[in-house]
Amino acid sequence: MSVRSFNLKSKLSVIIFLFVVIMLNPIQTRVADAVAPKKLSIAVIPERGDLDFWKLLKKGAESTANEDSGIELLWIAPAGFGSFKEQESKVDWCINNNVDAIVISPIRKFKMQKSLDKVLRAGIPIIQMVSETFNGAKIGSIHSDNFKGGMLAAEYLDKKLEGSGKVGLGLFKRGNNPVHMRVKGFKMQLQNSGSKLKISKSMYIGGDSEIALAKIRATMWSDGMDSKKNPKLDAVVGLNESSSEVIFELFEKMGKRKDLAFVVFNPDPEMIQKIEEGYILAGIAQDPYKIGRIAVAQAAMAARGKKIPLETVTEVYLVTKENLSQPKIQKILGLKERNL
Repeated sequence: MSVRSFNLKSKLSVIIFLFVVIMLNPIQTRVADAVAPKKLSIAVIPERGDLDFWKLLKKGAESTANEDSGIELLWIAPAGFGSFKEQESKVDWCINNNVDAIVISPIRKFKMQKSLDKVLRAGIPIIQMVSETFNGAKIGSIHSDNFKGGMLAAEYLDKKLEGSGKVGLGLFKRGNNPVHMRVKGFKMQLQNSGSKLKISKSMYIGGDSEIALAKIRATMWSDGMDSKKNPKLDAVVGLNESSSEVIFELFEKMGKRKDLAFVVFNPDPEMIQKIEEGYILAGIAQDPYKIGRIAVAQAAMAARGKKIPLETVTEVYLVTKENLSQPKIQKILGLKERNL
């Protein structure tokens, strides 16, 4: 055999080899794709995304997704203060894009019912977190012990005010189930303890600071609304982070009297600083990081056909100047996480 003939055969062999490799590669890719498990798309829809509470919850959700390589986390937060219509549109998007599971904190417990019923009809499991709809369209739910949170606030105020005084309750919007349970717990604690502490007024603050300011002034100083006079209230309780934030800002503008007790729910970093300084009497804290972790873990289990608890309740904590430095409280507040 000549050298030229050998070279031609060698080149032909190489060409045939490369052709076979190219033809087999798509088949191998398809086989690999078929073998590799599909990632679960889990959508998390909070009430809003800008407050510290929801940021900590997001970190908890992400920590579960990072530990489970089979999860693709979709954080879909309504803008601003959040609205029923915007949250409803996020749910519709999830249905149209065939997500594997939805974790949601319904903004309005009555209005969101029809929207979540559509999710269940589409065969998508729902985990309701923090809040839930009226008749519970869900596979499972996870929330804090809000009734106990209300009791803790009432018990602490009753002790600080020595069993008498008038309290104003600050709410953000109507239809918020956690706040409703906190009010029930607050009232029950006062009733059971025989306290003479009275709820003077429940104020729906909303997102308009001017309207909120007018409501608070009218409640505290109805006779001319002169903030230099003694207020009609001895204490104010902000029953969620949204209302606490608005009331806190208004008190800053008005120059809150030192003898007016102020208790907040879900204290953010600035409020925590004011608790340490004694400007805010106390806070009632949830554990949003833990809620986010558990909610996503349960959503993944439900999407994989596994049984999950119908309801999971997490603890609430009283935060005061005296216990603020305790490791447990520091962990719940996520003080280290907040700086990330």
